[in-house]
Amino acid sequence: MIPYGFERDYRENGYYFPLNVLDPGKARDYSRRIREIAESDLAPRLGNRGQLNQLHVVCPFVNDIIRNPLILETVASILGPNLMVWGTSVFIKPPRSASYVSWHQDLTYWGLSNDQEIAVWLALGPANRHNGSMKFLPGSHLSGLKPHHDTADGDNLLTRGQRADFDVDESQAVHVELEPGQASLHHGHLLHASGPNNTDQPRLGLVINYITPEVSQTLVDTDFAMLVCGKDTHRHFTDIPIPGADFDEPGLAMHHRMMLSHNEAIYDGAKNTDSALTPEP
Repeated sequence: MIPYGFERDYRENGYYFPLNVLDPGKARDYSRRIREIAESDLAPRLGNRGQLNQLHVVCPFVNDIIRNPLILETVASILGPNLMVWGTSVFIKPPRSASYVSWHQDLTYWGLSNDQEIAVWLALGPANRHNGSMKFLPGSHLSGLKPHHDTADGDNLLTRGQRADFDVDESQAVHVELEPGQASLHHGHLLHASGPNNTDQPRLGLVINYITPEVSQTLVDTDFAMLVCGKDTHRHFTDIPIPGADFDEPGLAMHHRMMLSHNEAIYDGAKNTDSALTPEP
């Protein structure tokens, strides 16, 4: 059941949390499986800068997560009944890590044609201000996209180290503290960030980016998305099949194509692409 007041809070503040999605034990089991992937030989093919990208394309269990009925029902209450997943990312902050995320807005560099997008951040372990949980600036989604600039900070987990040219009053920030299995949802124009992990345990979360079929890609000729609810009558994106098994050859081939396309869009106009992932075929 969608929480009472969700739509009002989301539209006014640009975010909502906590949404109770998974049993905590199930969340920890997913965390264990993802950490095993992060420590495997496949990890360099799947992401960089503390991220594992597009696991829903190569792992059936992650594909199950993006189709969670409560997540879909909640997102659909804002975006409508037709939903696609444009991407997923796992953000991992190791124990005692200086890794952080600068203040930014998600839709700055993605090349998507409009803001019909919602990010769901699912905690697969505790997320709090001690281990680097997200923080939101309430209402910042209402004034549109801000200029951003790239940074060359190796501790910044963002692909380009992008930082909004906006003076954030940290006293107004809301810390998004979640228990395992809980999720937050935020608008693509919402200013958000996260700090370092000052604890002895890793912090791990799965981000799912939902869009509507009306959205299109403006920076590259071919982009990819997976229909998870309703119908796609626009066909702006190449459809991604559900993976048949963990890291099978068709899934890895699709993952490779998708990562190259997303890199081309995300790094469009960047002066420094040293951090860009060039996945192996």
